Amino acid sequence: MSYLTGLALGISAGKQVGKLYRSKGFQLVHKSHGRRRYYHEGLVNNAEFAEKLEQQLAGASVLHRFTINQVTGTLLLEYTCQDEQMDRIIGYLEDIAQRPSPTSAYGKIGSDIRRGFGSVNKKIKENTGLTFDLRTLVSLWLMAWGANKMWTLGQRPSGPQMLWWSYSLLKGRDS
Repeated sequence: MSYLTGLALGISAGKQVGKLYRSKGFQLVHKSHGRRRYYHEGLVNNAEFAEKLEQQLAGASVLHRFTINQVTGTLLLEYTCQDEQMDRIIGYLEDIAQRPSPTSAYGKIGSDIRRGFGSVNKKIKENTGLTFDLRTLVSLWLMAWGANKMWTLGQRPSGPQMLWWSYSLLKGRDS
């Protein structure tokens, strides 16, 4: 199998696995003037998600009324605004639905990892007088390793890839 064939198979398999675990989100079930009903599979028997949505929708002045039914997994919205504004509200709710809660295992682990790397980054900045940060050091390491693989070991696919990773890390660097 060639390098490109393996890459294509890996990308294809990743997309298929992603589809299995991806939620379909808010699906419009019924719509009439000033009223919409949505179904979300994450709402079925999920009090925590329903409460999260209630907190977000409670402050929306354009909503005349909303009802969340955990048994059926539906959200009923009665509104007085334009349809485009309701589409933006649903888009916002989609974003809220995809975020893990801070108390979930995934959210806690992710927060711990980000906090750990953040503290390492802070120490590097303090010890180098703001000359380097973690992203720059990792990028320089990848650059050196990639150059070594290309010019001394003659490894062409992996050397340029490491240089690309290095460039990508530097490209996204914040000031």
